[in-house]
Amino acid sequence: MKYIGQIFTGGWHQKNYTSDEIIHRLAEITEAVPLEKVIIGWHVDPELYRKTGAWLHEHGMKMLLWLPVFSETGELKEADDALDLYRQKTGNLALQEGENFAFYCPSSQRNIQNVFDLYDECFSNCGFDGIFLDKIRGQSFVAGKEGVLSCCCEKCERIYEEHGFSLARFRKLYEEKGDRLFASRGYQKQKGFLYAEKETEDYFRIKEEIIAAAVNRIVRHFKEKGLEVGLDLYAPLLSRTVGQNYRLLTEEADFIKPMMYRKTEAPAGIGYEYEMMRKALRESGGYEDLCFDETFLKEQLDEFKDLPVGRYPGIEVNYRKDIAKTDPAYIRASLEVFQACGMDGAVLAWDLMLAPDSHLEVFRDAE
Repeated sequence: MKYIGQIFTGGWHQKNYTSDEIIHRLAEITEAVPLEKVIIGWHVDPELYRKTGAWLHEHGMKMLLWLPVFSETGELKEADDALDLYRQKTGNLALQEGENFAFYCPSSQRNIQNVFDLYDECFSNCGFDGIFLDKIRGQSFVAGKEGVLSCCCEKCERIYEEHGFSLARFRKLYEEKGDRLFASRGYQKQKGFLYAEKETEDYFRIKEEIIAAAVNRIVRHFKEKGLEVGLDLYAPLLSRTVGQNYRLLTEEADFIKPMMYRKTEAPAGIGYEYEMMRKALRESGGYEDLCFDETFLKEQLDEFKDLPVGRYPGIEVNYRKDIAKTDPAYIRASLEVFQACGMDGAVLAWDLMLAPDSHLEVFRDAE
């Protein structure tokens, strides 16, 4: 399998590492792991990437910019917020410095242009070979039901109306049914949770189309610049709840990184997000206890193994005692399933700089 590294250099304003620190660590890491490319971002220091990129290119590796799309950008550019059914801003969660999970409207032309402008102004002269698009989704159940029921701004409402869907009627149904609006008929492979209410089914279907249209436009923009483009995706189990449809999102991109985070107790962590959903939907039915073991992992990988893009599921190789208690056995077992399911490779996420040497030795043994 091929491996892609991922390094979080910090938010827009605070730098986590110097280029010398990154290069020194990558020199150590690549003795054990044959990296094909490195996803890195998104702190705005051009020299950081120029120096790191020069070293990567010298050693036969590509450098891709890790760029958030519908979150974080509002810290540098005026952005249109994602609004819930009551036209209120959705809640957010501050995970770490420079990452707050506040979301913006996916149909806003200003928000899309912000992504283009940020690249042109801050990163276009840094030597990047590609772009890795993160936060290409809506809010999750981390912000409760209202967070998931977004964006419902005036522009999005017009799009729903063009599809014959009334957000006003949907809001009344939500007030009437509450949690029961999300009652599930069960989980279906490649479709996600199926909702008992037709209106709920229609809402999420249209939401997926809105997000995919925006993402594919952004992908085309960067591919026209000759850049490779990868996408950060939720695990299939929960992708629908944040508006990510794998089939629609892979029409333009080069590769995908489904976040198969089974040890992460934070946003995008599969178990964490699933429990946040169940907590938000206490009175709803259809969400059983799940075991996030290797059998579950294989079933999830099988859902996208035939997509016409590179498939590089992400595994958290960093260790953080607060939110990511990973260990070599977990990484080894995950890699074995990735290989058995015919994946093209794996993304070593979400910050390779924090990966213990014991974790990296697993990759040496895998070779």
